[in-house]
Parts: sequence; C-alpha cells; structure tokens
Amino acid sequence: MSRMLDRVTLAASLLAPHVALDWSRPRRRGATMISTARIGGLSEVVIQSVEPLEDPADPCGGLSGWSRTLQGDFDPFPIRFWAYTRLTDAPAWAGLRQAVHHRLLVLAQAHVLLSRRPLQEVLSGLQVLNADSARHSVSLLTGRDSWAEDLPGLIADLHRPPATGPDRAVRQS
Repeated sequence: MSRMLDRVTLAASLLAPHVALDWSRPRRRGATMISTARIGGLSEVVIQSVEPLEDPADPCGGLSGWSRTLQGDFDPFPIRFWAYTRLTDAPAWAGLRQAVHHRLLVLAQAHVLLSRRPLQEVLSGLQVLNADSARHSVSLLTGRDSWAEDLPGLIADLHRPPATGPDRAVRQS
C-alpha cells in the first residue's frame, strides 16, 4: 500500500505544474480577499486571505483554502487547507493554488483506483496546460508512451496495468 501511495504522490507532484483551475479574479470584501474555481459539476474550491490585524499576536490573519459542494451534500474532492500560511502575498496565493492542484491530483487518482468511475463530470475544471509535458511525466512513471489529451486519460494511463503476453500492442512514435 505504501508503494501505491508513493506512486500516487509522485505522479501528482509531476503532473501538478501541468494543470490548472480557472480561478476567478480575487475580490475584496472588507479585510478579506476571495477567489474561487470550479473543480467540476459537483464542487468548487475557495481561497481566502484575511489581512492580519495590527496586533501581531492575533491569529486571525492568513491564507486558507477549502472546497464546497455546488449541489447536494457530496464533495468528491474535499480540500481543507485551514490556516495554510500567515502570509497573504502573491507567492503565498500561488503556493496555495499549487497545493490545491496537487491535492486534487492525489484525490483524482484515488477516485480512479477505488471506484474505477470516470473523472469527466467530477473533475472537469482541472485542465491540462501542456499535454506534451504531462504525457512525458506519465511516461517517466510508467515506462510506456501516453497519447492522452486530457487529465482523465492521463490518470487512466498512469494506473493502467502493463500489457503482457503475445497480444501486447507496441505503438511506434
């Protein structure tokens, strides 16, 4: 089991730079800034920063991220980064977005491995930015070429058992 977890985490780390959510432009509400992105048809993720008060001992300031359902009670990809960092600058926002992408990739792989159900509906918001680089990352992990164009295909290629026997198909590039 630990080898599988290592592989899932490594795959998420290699794919995270090649995927992105369509984040809304941060909007200010009082001392808070909020940005959201749809994960899929069932949920969205929120990043919120709260400007620290003038008292440095006040723990209220900082950056957090979480997911919430759009319909019903089921959140297929629960994200909880409460008090992720006390920093609220642009690099902190970028770091939290990257952490969200990584977590979504880990959860998406678990979804495929445990349920074998497709990801299109529940993870349609996470888009591949550079398919060639993402396929290369999958090839590094699997030792096989990938021809997938989207994230569900890449994750399926990651966890497809190797072909064996006389009917093994070899694709030429």
